[in-house]
Amino acid sequence: MRFRATILVKLLVALVVPTIALFTLFAFVAYEVSRRDLDQELGLRLQAIAASASTQIRGKYLAPLVPGAETDRGYQNAIKKLDAVSAVTGVHFFVFDRQYNSRGDTRSGVAIGTHYFRAELDRAELERVFALGAIASSVTFIGNDGELYKTGYAPVHASETEPQIDLVLGAQAPAFYFSRLADLRDRLFAWGAGLLAVSVAAAFLATLLITRNIRRLVAAAERIGSGDLREPVRVASHDEVGVLGQTMERMRQQLAERDARTQQMLAGIAHEVRNPLAGMTLFTGILRDELPERDERRDHVDKIRRELGYLERVVNDFLDYARRPKPELCDVPCDALLAEVAQLAATDGVTIDVEPCGGLAARADRVQLRRAVLNLAKNAVQAATAAGHRGHGAVRLSARRRHAEVELAVWNRGKEIPAATCERLFEPFFTTREKGTGLGLAFVREIAADHGGRIEVASAGGETTFTLVLPIPA
Repeated sequence: MRFRATILVKLLVALVVPTIALFTLFAFVAYEVSRRDLDQELGLRLQAIAASASTQIRGKYLAPLVPGAETDRGYQNAIKKLDAVSAVTGVHFFVFDRQYNSRGDTRSGVAIGTHYFRAELDRAELERVFALGAIASSVTFIGNDGELYKTGYAPVHASETEPQIDLVLGAQAPAFYFSRLADLRDRLFAWGAGLLAVSVAAAFLATLLITRNIRRLVAAAERIGSGDLREPVRVASHDEVGVLGQTMERMRQQLAERDARTQQMLAGIAHEVRNPLAGMTLFTGILRDELPERDERRDHVDKIRRELGYLERVVNDFLDYARRPKPELCDVPCDALLAEVAQLAATDGVTIDVEPCGGLAARADRVQLRRAVLNLAKNAVQAATAAGHRGHGAVRLSARRRHAEVELAVWNRGKEIPAATCERLFEPFFTTREKGTGLGLAFVREIAADHGGRIEVASAGGETTFTLVLPIPA
């Protein structure tokens, strides 16, 4: 999960964040461009309508009107024409003078002389209309009803032959395009959410595809690190991870070949040494028997026999380490196993205590498991004896189930093992004893690794515990 979370975060940062950022920028630009273009389009449309409608009326008939002159024939005629255009275009028309006072309005109830405060806000645009006779449009604004509006302005000439501009015609209409913009905005939000979902899903999928092979490589590296060189490294990928898997597989093969050569060499040396040792042991016994009972040379012969015995144990350790057969798994009752080990490892000075296991069984090769626990128990007895602890309570064997594992523990009182030494205890040929081979604990570690387990050590306060941890198969 650590790899998955880390790579997922990196993919999210590298893929999703830039994608969403770019889409957000695109959506913002698209929205603003659309709003500007639609606003400009509406302004041009209203300007054209205002310019067209302004040709239908004459300024000289409307400019002299005073409040209350709504019954004037010229006024009625102008409003009638504007109403006709309004009915076709849906645009509201109004005419006003330079003081922004009304001279006609298609809305009912707007009297002549009504001041248009809203038009004053477009003073800059209207100055161009009055002075230059140009057309213009207002900015989009919110009307009294809360809706958005825009106005197009066009000059009203006194007549067809008189270019004088005394009035301006306003063509005002709701900015309906904002509903289209709202629809566009909703679609952009929907597309953005969809893009986000697709990007996150793609990141998750890519993470699963990548981390699946990475987890396989991690498991393979842990197996190789623990000494298990039998199972090949399998990574079904043709990318850089696949190349790494192929490299690890070649490394595993080379290590397996080197390990096989080493085991073959150790077995060969042990065999070559064992035969002379057997002869030397035989002739040493004959020599001892030929010497008189009180001959001091018998002590020298006994020392030679003890050294030969030590050499024979060394040779046997080499053979055991070199001949590691594949475990033949079966259910091994822990109560019986620990009782047998306690009986074999106990000495005259140290009695090994065994805690009840409650019928717990370990799935292991019985012979190899017995050898590993016996090795640990003998080491515990020697450590307790060297520290002066004897009798009951000096060494204890126990077994318990923890989660999906069985833990076989060998505890003893004795001299504390330094942390630096604990880190090297399971290295082949590393020993703290004068007559040790350094293969006993290494052999225990190899047995644990062959079973898919591990060996742990904890030493503090004059107490040391070696724990052999074996998995419980599903």
